[in-house]
Amino acid sequence: MSFMKVDFLPKFSVSGVWQRWRESYPVEGTKAEHAITLFTGVPTIYTRLIQGYQAMDPQLQAASAAAARNLRLMMCGSSALPQPVMQEWEAITGHRLLERYGMTEFVMAISNPLKGERKAGTVGKPFPGVQVKILADEESGSNVNKVGELCVKSPSLFKEYWKLPEVTRESFIDDGFFKTGDAVTMDEDGYYIILGRTNADIMKVGGYKLSALEIESVLLENPAVSECCVLGLPDKTYGEVVCAIIVAEAETKKKREEESKPAITLEELTSWAKDRLAPYKIPTRLFLWDSLPRNAMGKVNKKELKKLLAPEQ
Repeated sequence: MSFMKVDFLPKFSVSGVWQRWRESYPVEGTKAEHAITLFTGVPTIYTRLIQGYQAMDPQLQAASAAAARNLRLMMCGSSALPQPVMQEWEAITGHRLLERYGMTEFVMAISNPLKGERKAGTVGKPFPGVQVKILADEESGSNVNKVGELCVKSPSLFKEYWKLPEVTRESFIDDGFFKTGDAVTMDEDGYYIILGRTNADIMKVGGYKLSALEIESVLLENPAVSECCVLGLPDKTYGEVVCAIIVAEAETKKKREEESKPAITLEELTSWAKDRLAPYKIPTRLFLWDSLPRNAMGKVNKKELKKLLAPEQ
């Protein structure tokens, strides 16, 4: 019989996590008695770990990367993982993060394979016994390339919200599928792509439905961008306009401040993005912040940010 031990940290610590891995595998080919073998985190955690790694001296980087490569599996969930983060993490540690999708209401439902192709930008395919459908404005026989709300029916699906009968009724459709509140699409290989929360990450700009997560993933490829948040702000002409809140990369910010310039301007961002995004997806408003407000799970509350920024329009 085998047993699993879980390490609980008092709070997330970038240096603490890297140190725990180095303690687990102190020398190439060796393994401590209580070595960490599996790690799971949200995208923000991996972003912070990458930043911590980049701040290390070369010797510590080598030891940290070697230790991380010895873990059996690394997973990512809670929100969509930007492809640049996945690619950089794989370059550092050799691990292609295993993305999967679940909620408290039904635990895990969709996952990339443990053995097989883990497609960047997707959360994979439904588990055996799990049924999913996409609830869209225009119904069609196939989920391929259809955009709409993900609905799930699973053996592990909960029955009801405690003492909230009205909320429970609103959360299910007639055939027993649970409405997740997440907008998705499915590619030709049957892999599902999370586009974001229907009430926060889907923007309606001039007749187009845009995914804020898709735009964020592209902006993160810009070397001047460390973190970013994209959201739609109210606009009388277009309904909403694309707004980007950017946390600049530290060295870029320092260098530009010495030149009395902002880390990146809207004009520079527009010029850089024109070959990477369709014109209607390029942000038309830009805010430079020192950090993004996040909750305990590492998520940005976009609804609150919209309330904060809307009066400025």
